[in-house]
Amino acid sequence: MSLKNLYRFERVHLSLAAFSLCFFFLHRVGYEQLMPFYDGTSYVSIHLILEFISIVVSFSIAIQGWMIFPHTLSMQRLWLAALFFSVGILDWFHTLTYPGMPPFLTQPSFHESVWFWILARSTEALGLLFIFSRPDEVIEQPSDHRLHAFFFSFVYTVAMIVVVYLYSSMLPAVVVEGKGTTLWKHGMEYAVCFIHAATMIWIFRRYRKRRSPALLYLLLALFFFILCECQLAMDVGVNDLYALWAHIYKAVGFLYFMRGIYLENIEQPYIELKQHEQQLEMMTNALGEGVIMLNREGRIVWMNPEAERLLGWSFAEARNKPLFEFIYRVGSTSDVWSRKDLIRLIKPLKNGEVIRVDEEEFCRKDGTYLPVSYTLAPVLENGTLTSMVVVFRDMTEKKEKERLERERQQLDLELSLAANMQRSLLQDLKEMKLPSYVDVGVLSVPARILSGDFYHFSAHQTSFSVGIADVSGKGIPAAMLMTLMKFILDRTLHYGTQPHIYLDLLNRFVYDYTEASMFVTMFVGNYNEKNHTFSYASAGHEPGLLYRAETHECVPLATEGCALGLFPQFAFETKSVRLESGDIILLYTDGVTERRDSETGDDFSVLAEMMKKIDTTKSAQEIIHDLYEQVKAYHQYEIKDDQTLLLLRRK
Repeated sequence: MSLKNLYRFERVHLSLAAFSLCFFFLHRVGYEQLMPFYDGTSYVSIHLILEFISIVVSFSIAIQGWMIFPHTLSMQRLWLAALFFSVGILDWFHTLTYPGMPPFLTQPSFHESVWFWILARSTEALGLLFIFSRPDEVIEQPSDHRLHAFFFSFVYTVAMIVVVYLYSSMLPAVVVEGKGTTLWKHGMEYAVCFIHAATMIWIFRRYRKRRSPALLYLLLALFFFILCECQLAMDVGVNDLYALWAHIYKAVGFLYFMRGIYLENIEQPYIELKQHEQQLEMMTNALGEGVIMLNREGRIVWMNPEAERLLGWSFAEARNKPLFEFIYRVGSTSDVWSRKDLIRLIKPLKNGEVIRVDEEEFCRKDGTYLPVSYTLAPVLENGTLTSMVVVFRDMTEKKEKERLERERQQLDLELSLAANMQRSLLQDLKEMKLPSYVDVGVLSVPARILSGDFYHFSAHQTSFSVGIADVSGKGIPAAMLMTLMKFILDRTLHYGTQPHIYLDLLNRFVYDYTEASMFVTMFVGNYNEKNHTFSYASAGHEPGLLYRAETHECVPLATEGCALGLFPQFAFETKSVRLESGDIILLYTDGVTERRDSETGDDFSVLAEMMKKIDTTKSAQEIIHDLYEQVKAYHQYEIKDDQTLLLLRRK
């Protein structure tokens, strides 16, 4: 990292640390103002998530250290791995024994859980101080050091667990029911703070010498560890807002530590390897691929091993042979260069010019032709041409890439035409005359050129049918099945208006005529204007959303049903709901609410919250567009799955 980038890196992360410190003090001062917004009911869930982050980081560092030790032979990295192996297990037991968790060996209690916390933090603090206060030792042979380190870590951890479980009554009280944590517990937290501060001093001394970003990450990790311990040391509760923020500081610290270890052990070696590869590439570029030395008559006097490999000729076989008859021929024919051609070629070389040819063919020993680009440079002595150097590169890969690029462009063109044809199959609201009793809006965005989502709506004399479906997979197979499904659906309306009839017919088609790995989820519904009821059925699809205009309430519409194509027969069910004036039915595919980058909660709740922010007095199509803007903001990243929204509103 350049010095300029390092300074910018330091400013960014130190600013974050300063902001966290300010927030720490503001939080202490404004605790009473924040408490009304915190009821503590979700503390156990949040605590579990934050501890899970720390545990995953701990075991990641342990596994990483175990795997790279045979390559680095660094005792510091090995002991770090063993240390975090112990810390991860102790944090795990701290989480399992926390009140609110299911019983594990014994009933969860604050006493045992806090003791596991103290042991984990003390082990972590003392271990880091021991490791970073000593110079790193690189051994010559891996021997059994790795097994010894992890065995010692395991034995120590098991011993601590046994002490807490079997002799917990003999341990000092750390939590007094109805009062909170004890002074003894606070003292231990302060002790851990001071140990971490001492470790920071040792690491800072190294940082001043090396200016390594990895060490700065470790300093920031320890800083957040100290904030965590200070927060708990000044707090008497075990599940209040202070404790929650302490666990957040701890999770941030662990993530910083993981980043520092990753940068030191994984990223930095790859950066160095890349630099070496670049240097080697520069040398290779200077020498070219194959190098052939010619005399002034154009006869071969030397060739490097790479030239021998590319052409198939050994130097002994090619020696003293004229390049322009032996290897270099005109195009792919066997025409031999004449003396006149050679003189014409050599003439500019005598003036010191370098001839560069981007595309030519050299004849190989087996009679095939090798596409090359080459440079022909003169070697002059006192202005006289004494020899020539041919440096050539194999262009086979480039030719193949050009061919593949042409094929890709052709495929893109064909896919574009297929996508246009596919879009033409989907109904356009602008071209359809809607009944006066409903308003409809629809939006479909494919993740790729072709989409596996489709929708359908049709008007009858006194009813209006809608449907939405999602074909498993993406790309061409999903698009082909989508097209067939749309074709079948358009021709099944005469079977009746009960939604389960559509699903039963389509299920048999998908099961009989598609691959076993393919399936379709679908939601169909029918609004009857006479009795103002909406009948619906689902085949493993996301539930529909009923938005009540009067109460602004969102109700899920779901029925029993599996995806189409999984079984030859399935008894789908139809349910009904009455729609009042202004009520909205919203259908959607899983790409609308599903986030692939994280585990989300209830997808229906996510969409329901979005609906409550929408101005439902607008037209159905305007509501769809406003809703999709919120969907895009929710995902933040590029689309990973097809997204389709269909809205039906009773006027």
